[in-house]
Amino acid sequence: MYIVALALLLALGQGGGALTGTVMDPSGAPVPDATVRLELAGAPVGEFRTGNDGQFEFTIDVTRGVRVIVTAAGFASATEIVPPGGHAVQVTLQPAPFFEAVNVTSSRTGVPKSDPTVTMTVITSAELLTSAAVTLDDALKMVPGFTLFRRTTSRTANPTTQGVSLRGIGGTAQSRSLVLADGVPLNDAFGGWVYWDKVPQVAIDRIEVQRGSGSDLYGADAVGGVVQILTLRPVRPSARALLEGGNLGTGRVSLFGGARAGGWRYSTGGEWFTIDGYKPIAERQNPGITPRGPIDGNFGSSHRSAIASAGYQAANGWRFDLTGNVFSEDRQNGTALSINTTASRQGSGEVAGGIGGGLLTLRAFGGTQDYHQTFTTVNAARTSEVLNRDQSIPTTSGGVGGQWVRPIGAHALLVGAEGRYIEGSSIETPYAQGRALATVDAGGRQRLGSAFVQDTIAVTDRFTLVLGAHGDVWHSTSKRTSDSKSSGSFNPRASASYRISDSAVTVRGAVYQGFRAPTLNEFYRNFSSGNTQTRPNAELGPEKLTGGDAGILISRGPASARITGFWTVLDHAISTVTLSSTRQAIIRQRANADTLRAAGVEFEGEVRLARTLSLAFNSGIVSSRFHGDTNLRGKRAPQVPTYNMGLSLRYMHQAWTASSQFRVTGPQFEDDLNAFTLRRAAVWDVFGSRTIAGRVSAFVAVENLLNSTYDVGRTPILTTGLPRAARAGVVITLP
Repeated sequence: MYIVALALLLALGQGGGALTGTVMDPSGAPVPDATVRLELAGAPVGEFRTGNDGQFEFTIDVTRGVRVIVTAAGFASATEIVPPGGHAVQVTLQPAPFFEAVNVTSSRTGVPKSDPTVTMTVITSAELLTSAAVTLDDALKMVPGFTLFRRTTSRTANPTTQGVSLRGIGGTAQSRSLVLADGVPLNDAFGGWVYWDKVPQVAIDRIEVQRGSGSDLYGADAVGGVVQILTLRPVRPSARALLEGGNLGTGRVSLFGGARAGGWRYSTGGEWFTIDGYKPIAERQNPGITPRGPIDGNFGSSHRSAIASAGYQAANGWRFDLTGNVFSEDRQNGTALSINTTASRQGSGEVAGGIGGGLLTLRAFGGTQDYHQTFTTVNAARTSEVLNRDQSIPTTSGGVGGQWVRPIGAHALLVGAEGRYIEGSSIETPYAQGRALATVDAGGRQRLGSAFVQDTIAVTDRFTLVLGAHGDVWHSTSKRTSDSKSSGSFNPRASASYRISDSAVTVRGAVYQGFRAPTLNEFYRNFSSGNTQTRPNAELGPEKLTGGDAGILISRGPASARITGFWTVLDHAISTVTLSSTRQAIIRQRANADTLRAAGVEFEGEVRLARTLSLAFNSGIVSSRFHGDTNLRGKRAPQVPTYNMGLSLRYMHQAWTASSQFRVTGPQFEDDLNAFTLRRAAVWDVFGSRTIAGRVSAFVAVENLLNSTYDVGRTPILTTGLPRAARAGVVITLP
């Protein structure tokens, strides 16, 4: 059939004509990076990726009818039959119900598909660029159950607070969720936290968030879920530019450009950002705690990032890609002597092609990073400070992996293996009365190896079953002592979905296990914030997760909804436990504290109120408590809010775009003893833009429009979140 189709295509192409078209969303705006597949006689004969103008072109004179199939992230697929003699096609994509969102994360194959057996949220580039959030972590706060350690924004907070929690599995600064950029980990190799700004924002195509353990495919770091950032892959010469400025000393330039010529594809991007920030120490404190004083300054930061990529697609279907990334940032942490800096360099390569009737993908990545931070002691009157610790953390890491996927009848079989190496040190110089003491060098090496398998079975056109498993081995050694630890884990997963009759109602469920090994940070690094000092623990052991979820998905015309219930048991949960507490100092230590149980429900809904207006609601409710035999039994997990809720309104019509996001975060505790409460927080953001000339749009955005004051930390000093932040700028998209 393929030979016949190709012969027909060649014959039709002799007319020298072309089949052209445009892919648009319901507002009439072009949809970039949509996949357009041309089928003739039932066989695919061509594929094209739309540019920023949403246009595509095939060299073909349509003397017989052909079929055009279009898919794009965040939209339901669409099919158009082109009649004989047709030369222009206009395809309008409708927003996808939650369970039809096209993604690559749930199968890690690099081939976008819809998987109704997972709980997936997709945030497109258009949504990122037309909302008020500046950073990716702030945009992700609209996802049910997504929270960070404390309620910080990566613009102003110490990077070690950027540990991702999903579905109530939190409690420490280390992430229990894996964050990737084009398949390469963004989690800090030493500490597990995330540098969200390594990828320039205009270079991002979409973000995919899988809630629920992804350990069956992604291994030890994905017990809570997976967040994947996917960058643009140009199909023609194209460019993007974002320039903006605002109050709090905010400024940003974000650039991206690339092209494809012959079999070669290349792109590059960069970003510069700065913010003077604000004073986070509250002017009013609890009794016994001194409020903001003369020593207290701003939380501010600046960063620079650059990314470059090149690849080649051979005529036989094999391809290779190379990517490099450099990143640096400088931060002020609230006082003159309290700073931190980061500088990282990372590279990756990927080769993929057909072999044995399937698709083989091989990947390697590696890099180095230098992290530096100072810690100070502030006097009780908050009028002076002295340096008490200077800390440097050099880290080297790398990994290799491969996978092979092949469709076999009703099955899609995926097998693979990967390994990772991490080496890092915490080099610390204490100070006493202004004098440097003996430097302490602690650190270690970690090796992780794994193998995985997954079988996706289309039992019927309504029933999908997915079975998978991931085996892990982990080994950690100290650089300064003879201590070493090893562990292994087998993590199965089973999930299924069933579409009821011919209605738009689907039920789904999953059960799974996961595993997380302690980071070198938890083993070896001291840390302090405010009056709280946190000690490492070289005796930590791995965590083991068992969980499941079930839900129902409904789509009726312009409305869709998803309700998901979940439960999770995390044995030997690593948390920060309080050893002693006085007004002068609180001493804590990382420990395998207890068994953590989290259960809750997520609500998601979207309705198109009109052709140009849509309303979305997202909410997560969770109970996360310790249930072991320690003195923590019955305590709520620290840094996990009881609920979060988001309401989003979006308007798109011709040259105008407007959006509004309102989110509420429920109360949570700062500490394991539930002594310090972070109160409920509510934030309202707004955004508006207008196309002013060709491909140039001007915008205005305001975060925290009502200038609400909300808690982000009690150490026990109360710190508050970002005040009203307004900015304006332009976005340029070419062609």
